[in-house]
Amino acid sequence: MPALATNGSLICMAWRGLDQDNIWVSVSNDNGHSWTAQKELTDRSTANAPALCVINGRFIMAWRGTGQNNIWTSYSTDGLNWSPQVELQDRATTNNPSLAGVDGIGAVMAWRGLDQANIWISTSSDGITWSPQVELQDRATQSGPAVSGTNTQGGLFAMLWRGLDQDNLWKSNSQNGANWSPQSEITTSATVDSPGLTHSDSLGVFYAGWHGLNAPNNPNIFVSWSTDGINYAPQVDTGMQSQNGPALTPAGNGLLMAFRGQDKNNIFVANLNS
Repeated sequence: MPALATNGSLICMAWRGLDQDNIWVSVSNDNGHSWTAQKELTDRSTANAPALCVINGRFIMAWRGTGQNNIWTSYSTDGLNWSPQVELQDRATTNNPSLAGVDGIGAVMAWRGLDQANIWISTSSDGITWSPQVELQDRATQSGPAVSGTNTQGGLFAMLWRGLDQDNLWKSNSQNGANWSPQSEITTSATVDSPGLTHSDSLGVFYAGWHGLNAPNNPNIFVSWSTDGINYAPQVDTGMQSQNGPALTPAGNGLLMAFRGQDKNNIFVANLNS
């Protein structure tokens, strides 16, 4: 799955290459309707999808390394030119990490553990220097979790993830990104991959998207939304199909979704109210 993040009027997309593992990037300044030529970041590679967020006017990127499982980070002001990669040697994962940034509060990183499936978190004031990792021992996942945040409502983060022994989605929220509410299950929604999650201040909601269960169900992308990251609206089938979960980000007065195609590997984008 690709990654998306919005910095003012600029949207950055990042993804793992097709026939190699380097990370590629592109940006859009018209809500995702047109994009710059793709750019290969030849100094970094990943075994899974990268993650993006924005904090203090900078894009932050995190990804699982290749050849080892540690998480690496980098930052950029324009989405195309990135700082040298930094290895976070105290943390590792078997899946893609997730990032959320909220100005005035900080950034959150969440990931699935390496030798077990519990979710781990870390926080940062700037997206560059990260706190020691903390294991959330009450929750586990088969895939990478998703996090997002907003500085409305006095600051609020949401987390969404695929369950461990079944495929239903689970949810939790946090005021500061460090202390999380008890997990609760969304018994009507399930996925085979990592979900996507963002917050739209213009719409006033956390917006989630995920790949449905495989046949005999269907691989369509489903969406839902929540004002508090806990109480989600009934799922809606978009009719769009993908091989993986989608990425989501604010775009204008609406949202932008990006996903890998179902029958081929090109990246597709779709807009909601933008």
